[in-house]
Amino acid sequence: MIKLNYFVRKRAEVTAEDFRDFWMGNHAEGLLQLVDKLGIRKYTKCETMHEDDVNKLLQQMYGSATDAYDFAEEMLINDLEEFKEGLNDAEIQKQLLQLHEDSRAYVDVSRSDIWFSVDVPQVFTGEECTATPDNTYLKGIYVGSYLPQLSLAEAQLHWNACHGGMARQFIKMLPYNQYSQGHRIESKVIDQLKTLLGAGFENRERALGQAEAWIDRRIVPSLQGAEVDRMMRMLVTDISLFVEPENSHMFATKEHVIHSRPIITEPIPTLFNAD
Repeated sequence: MIKLNYFVRKRAEVTAEDFRDFWMGNHAEGLLQLVDKLGIRKYTKCETMHEDDVNKLLQQMYGSATDAYDFAEEMLINDLEEFKEGLNDAEIQKQLLQLHEDSRAYVDVSRSDIWFSVDVPQVFTGEECTATPDNTYLKGIYVGSYLPQLSLAEAQLHWNACHGGMARQFIKMLPYNQYSQGHRIESKVIDQLKTLLGAGFENRERALGQAEAWIDRRIVPSLQGAEVDRMMRMLVTDISLFVEPENSHMFATKEHVIHSRPIITEPIPTLFNAD
């Protein structure tokens, strides 16, 4: 399936409380009015738990940057053509632009970015889980920047074929109920959306996509000992073969599902391309 991702950082002068109130309130309500018109079947806001001990531990374990995004928006698109048609509708364009303009007082657009991705599942125990505020799960998100000497395709090939396999061999030790890779796909549709909303996005250099892993925090304290240390050393060493950890971001989130309908995705029209 195709996922529209919006990784968001708040403006420095806006408090975390004021930003959350706006983002979970006015912004969620405004976008909710458009999801059906754009063919979006599931809309989730992933809220970063900056002060959570698990968030800090993950950043330490993976050696990632600590200036993580404040929210990750995820919109699952059922029919890409329906999304394109909606994006070309003058009234929908007007509503999207107004919603974006209203958010500029809260969002640091220059440090926020948008892209499409396709999910490549790696670990799935058979148990669906959502990291809601009232349970013990956290959703870890790793936004990677691939190495400059690699192409996007080369980095994603290693990520899927090599790193995914390495993660699966440690399935009994990794605290993941699910682990999926969201491979970024370049698209003129994203260019069109950014043009509509105006210049100034982060346009993150060499964005690989995002890894997503659902973690039961009750298991985290057991992640210690020689075998766990060896596992993490191997995983982090492998990551360094295709990613720049210091320019990548790992963060733990809670999921707020704003809208959800059944999804049956048509094939991507052309090979690994959303155009």
